[in-house]
Amino acid sequence: MRNSDQQPPPKVAFVYTDELSRYRLSPEHPLRPVRLRHMHDLMHLSGLFDLSNVSVAVPRRATRAEIESAHDPEYVSIVEAISNGAIAPGMGEFGLGTPDNPTRPGMYDTTALCVGTTLVAGELVLSGEADIGFAPAGGVHHHAMRRNASGFGVFNDAVIAMNAMVNAGLRVAYVDIDCHHGDGVQAGHYDSDRVLTISIHESGQWLFPGTGFVQEIGSGGGTGYSVNVPLAPYTQDADWHVAFDAVVPDLIRAFKPDVLFTQLGIDTHFQDPLTHLSLTTQGFNLAVQKLGRLGAEIGKWVAVGGGGYDLSAVARAWTMALATMANYELPDDVPGTFTSLADDSTIESEGDVPTKFADTPPPPDEHSSLDEIQQHNAHTLDEIRSLIFPKFGL
Repeated sequence: MRNSDQQPPPKVAFVYTDELSRYRLSPEHPLRPVRLRHMHDLMHLSGLFDLSNVSVAVPRRATRAEIESAHDPEYVSIVEAISNGAIAPGMGEFGLGTPDNPTRPGMYDTTALCVGTTLVAGELVLSGEADIGFAPAGGVHHHAMRRNASGFGVFNDAVIAMNAMVNAGLRVAYVDIDCHHGDGVQAGHYDSDRVLTISIHESGQWLFPGTGFVQEIGSGGGTGYSVNVPLAPYTQDADWHVAFDAVVPDLIRAFKPDVLFTQLGIDTHFQDPLTHLSLTTQGFNLAVQKLGRLGAEIGKWVAVGGGGYDLSAVARAWTMALATMANYELPDDVPGTFTSLADDSTIESEGDVPTKFADTPPPPDEHSSLDEIQQHNAHTLDEIRSLIFPKFGL
């Protein structure tokens, strides 16, 4: 059903190619690029690509010069050499050859293509061809550092794309709602006052990468422009949104960016196998709606994907996100013809195939009381108000 809003719907560019779903990092790796195919199938069956305001853009591979805007040339050369089959005895120095970041043929090309999806999304928005650019293959590299791979990330597409925006004279607000701290993006702009980074995540006290504490506020001219909102494990929708509402809108409006850039990881989902936050798909999508309102105020919104290791949650949440961007109301039920999840060998049973876009909220976790969760999160917000808000006159 189309939204009845009288405003013309925004122009959304969806940047994707199925090539991004056809490789594997390793047989046991929790990041399964096939998740993008399931997502794309569900978007298609939901009619999103039939909308007049949604266009599909083909990505390109990022150039070496673009990649080196965020990464050391020696590191880039090592990735390229390994990708082409070379033996690199020193690759461990660069975070390669680990369980998180295994080496594989073609690694350079597939990662450069992933970076290219984010670059194309940004280019379409900055040129005015689209109001919103959505590149779901991007964002998952948000842990990648200048000289090393980390946490499934090799080339940090968000840093690369935002470097291009900053070089064009723009101010960028980056909001990362992945369950893991966006440490690589924070590091890429830690001393800059041209990029405001806000990461809302499960606290590094309990989860990789062990960073993202409130006290990490930037350095030099960038002091105050790195904002971290570490939350307690098992935080559910309502308390997650209390934290979001207390921090994100006011800081972004005070910063007055030219572009909103969001990382929409869905590993915050209560069924995700790697994390401990407890959001539902509808809790996630409410965040997308709020970010969309901020993006409409700013006029330019670039969104990427991110973490997400439950295939059903990924497909449903990012389909809901694209519908929100396009100002389109999805039905309650997942299309009955959506069976690709059942065809995947990684799905245990037919019962794992989703029937609804929204979830039944999980019960409270037996190991953590609501009072403890709320006290931890309230302390986080108090620290942010003390350390960050005065910088912005709040």
